[in-house]
Amino acid sequence: MDHPANIDPWLSAAEDKGVKVNWIGVDPATLTLDLTGLDDLIHDRTRLVAVTLASNAVGTVPDLRQIIQLAKKNGAITSVDAVHAVPHMAIDREEIGADILFFSAYKFFGPHIGMAVIRTPVFGTLKPYKVGPSDSRYPDNLQTGTQNFAAIAGVKAAIGFIESLGNGHTRRERIMDGYRQIEEHENRLANRIRQAFSGIEGIRLYQAPDPVMKTPTLAFTVDGLSPAEFSRRMAEEHAIFVADGHFYATRLAERAGVLEDGSWIRAGLAPYTTENEVDRFIEATRQITRTPVLPSGKVTS
Repeated sequence: MDHPANIDPWLSAAEDKGVKVNWIGVDPATLTLDLTGLDDLIHDRTRLVAVTLASNAVGTVPDLRQIIQLAKKNGAITSVDAVHAVPHMAIDREEIGADILFFSAYKFFGPHIGMAVIRTPVFGTLKPYKVGPSDSRYPDNLQTGTQNFAAIAGVKAAIGFIESLGNGHTRRERIMDGYRQIEEHENRLANRIRQAFSGIEGIRLYQAPDPVMKTPTLAFTVDGLSPAEFSRRMAEEHAIFVADGHFYATRLAERAGVLEDGSWIRAGLAPYTTENEVDRFIEATRQITRTPVLPSGKVTS
């Protein structure tokens, strides 16, 4: 289910060291992780478990407790990709229990800069690939050159934006309350779209069933229209942007059976999305699905 950023580097490391790789499967019907037989996948020879906090393609938020608890029981390091989760929900590294947490500030309205939050006991034992002149001590041993100080400064402002949405006596309280309000707003609008889509013929939503937690990310397909064609018409006819493709989640798209047909259409919501915009998007979707495209490319009236 992961973005390949939390897959392919580990596959390369495993190949370098001659390490066997096990995969936690995905149930294509529910778009959730299949945790049956987990004891056979994570055991006393397991060295690292990499898993996502939220699918950037279909929005599923897996329950990581069982995975991380089993990894810790067997002495394995856990690496959690929180890139898609961080704009939509508050993340407590201690509550999750992860040893390594990755995310990017551009996802929560900041500059394009990545972050790795690593527990000190783990960080002290890592020997990353690096250029010779860089410092051998952590955390500087992850740097390959001069840091992007302007972007680092921008991270504080991005966090301040989330804080400004909340109430509380301390900064943490305001940030947590800001995230609470973001979740309530985004989920209310996402559920509005989900309910409307259930009444539009020809739309298939790719999402985990309730009560599985999901981000306000809507991946769907439309009968008779490729994801690329639907997205083009949405832009040209209604001035609304939605994206199409696999969003790098090629393994998940393959398991869902959509990869060869252009994968998904994806619509995402943010704190600044309005009810009016959501209603415009729903109505635009209705209009597009009511006007089939002929082989000539002309739209019927």
